[in-house]
Amino acid sequence: MSAKITDPVLEEIRARIDIVELIGARVTLKKSGGTFKGCCPFHREKTPSFHVNPVKQFYHCFGCGESGDIFTFLMKQDGLTFQDAVRTLAERVGVTLKQDVDYDAKGRDVLLAIHAELAAFYQRCLAKTREAEPARQYLANRKLPAEIIERFGIGYAPTLPRDALRQWASKYGYTPEQLVTAGILSPPNKPNRPDDYYDRFRGRLMFPICDRRGRVVAFSARILDAKSHPAKYVNSPETEIFTKSRVLYALDKAAAKIVKHPHREAIVCEGQIDVIRCHACGFDTAVASQGTAFTKEHVALLKKHADSVVLVFDGDSAGRKAALRTGALFIEEEMPVRVASLPPGEDPDSLLRDKGPATFRDLLERALSVTAFQIETLLQAEERPDSIDAVNRVARAVLEMLAACPGAVLRTRLLQEAAARLHMPYSAMEADLDKHIEGLRQRASYEHREPRADPAAPDLRPSAADPTPETDDLQPLDVDDDGPLDVPPPPEPPSRTEFLLCEFLVEHEHDGTVLDLIERHLPLDLVPHPFARSLVEALLIQRRNGGDRLVELCQTADPVWRPVLGTLLANKNKMLSAREMTKDEAARDLIKALWVMRLKQARGRLCAESAPENDRPRFHLSRLIKELESKPWDSISGFLCAATADALTPGAERLDALPLSAASAAAPCARAADTACATADPAGFPPSESPLDEMLD
Repeated sequence: MSAKITDPVLEEIRARIDIVELIGARVTLKKSGGTFKGCCPFHREKTPSFHVNPVKQFYHCFGCGESGDIFTFLMKQDGLTFQDAVRTLAERVGVTLKQDVDYDAKGRDVLLAIHAELAAFYQRCLAKTREAEPARQYLANRKLPAEIIERFGIGYAPTLPRDALRQWASKYGYTPEQLVTAGILSPPNKPNRPDDYYDRFRGRLMFPICDRRGRVVAFSARILDAKSHPAKYVNSPETEIFTKSRVLYALDKAAAKIVKHPHREAIVCEGQIDVIRCHACGFDTAVASQGTAFTKEHVALLKKHADSVVLVFDGDSAGRKAALRTGALFIEEEMPVRVASLPPGEDPDSLLRDKGPATFRDLLERALSVTAFQIETLLQAEERPDSIDAVNRVARAVLEMLAACPGAVLRTRLLQEAAARLHMPYSAMEADLDKHIEGLRQRASYEHREPRADPAAPDLRPSAADPTPETDDLQPLDVDDDGPLDVPPPPEPPSRTEFLLCEFLVEHEHDGTVLDLIERHLPLDLVPHPFARSLVEALLIQRRNGGDRLVELCQTADPVWRPVLGTLLANKNKMLSAREMTKDEAARDLIKALWVMRLKQARGRLCAESAPENDRPRFHLSRLIKELESKPWDSISGFLCAATADALTPGAERLDALPLSAASAAAPCARAADTACATADPAGFPPSESPLDEMLD
């Protein structure tokens, strides 16, 4: 449900909240003149420098510079988003936030109410029922204090009577179907027993799972007797209020501690018991994923509160592999991540319980960067860790992880550490990393490309009449099993001139004068890039036949060019703002620029050897280029036609028959047959004393 937060609503909340009372509940404040003063909650200090102004509803610390209002204080103290901070304070003072229409809100409210009341029911069962004695004994053996059990809402799901939950639901006004929707009961699976609902959590220790606001949205249930059921944990299925990838266990308790941590560093564990033990021993920035491996969504959720993380997974092989997978996800989000190496067979719960917080704190302080941990783990798995092939495999794995890191600073720092640990030159690893990054970029650019059949392309599939090719003529596919697949280079983008032409035509797609100039003086062959040519052609067809060809082009264009087309449509170029120029002048300049580009290409294809058969057309092209660049439009427009473009086509060039511009035709050169140094306009283009191939355009 989304709430509309407007300025009047914020002002009403500010008017009803006493900032001194709000902050004074957490910080000891003393009146000092017109303000209140205390020790800053955002940094450690002995001399008070934190001031709260009740008139301006504002706080400021002269020590660390932190400042803000009631919303900012709650966001920084409790790790809330702005919306959550506004909602929390609005509920405190009874301000109603105007909600958008949400037809599913009532159903979610029912599910939240069921989970909240069930959590309290399970806690009562753990504390008071005789049946829960094994559960109480289990918690006592795990040395979990009563205060922690209560803080985390741990409970017990009874087994007797068999319909205990149905009786509970009837007492509190809920139906069995609602408990099925909540994921608490399983529906009957026998048609002849329609009332045979099954409690999926019966006989288990219950751990409530809370969302970021501390509301119970699901349960995780642990079996007490491992022999009675193969599944150690059973978790709630996903519902309208619970999605595994959007919930981190204990984040509601840890977020405020994470944002206050000197390094905003979170501890990530594997299970609930590990997290509970960390909180019980004072490491209250610990969280865990819920019933699934860590995902990108979990990383994004934690990134809202933490700047870095330290992974504390089990010390066995599976735990180390999970740490590497999870660490790579944080690196992809540009979050520094360290890994604490636990002794084999240990987990955070057993280590804290048996060896105490000091040992655990020492492990956290000595935690390795994820790169160092990866190198250490992979080298331990090698039979000959000093061999060339082993080092190459480890280096390749490290580079593959770092190539996905978007931050250059973090990537460079980790690469430096990797080079030092592998005893490799940094420059060598940097060169290989650049190759990996380029490979990822190329792969990403082609992942979304759809193969298109070219109707003009010949069918290369062998027919029954075709002879079978010789085996020796078949070339194997060149694939490096140890490296990234070779992918073709990305297609070349349009030239700057072609891109400007596309921008200009999109800007003036309905201007008949502009499109007539393009159609008359710019043959499509002079636009070599296929995307640019297809756009020009589409607009010319639209001019003649109507319709909306740009929309059709958006649907039929090669996917690799759709972002370019989107840019053209969203950001139309303002070509005329740079200098005084009409749209017709702009169109003529673009036409001339593309013609000059084609003439220069034709000149570049001539043999560089000095000979009359080369010098004459080279001089002829140079003269035409000069005229196009310097003569007025009326003097050259007749030259810009399809016949001229055909003469410049590779493979069909007849440069000696290339038509002259109107200016050249009006003043023919008398010595043209005798020398290649003659010019039709001596004043405008005097003979050069330099060799012909060194003449300037």
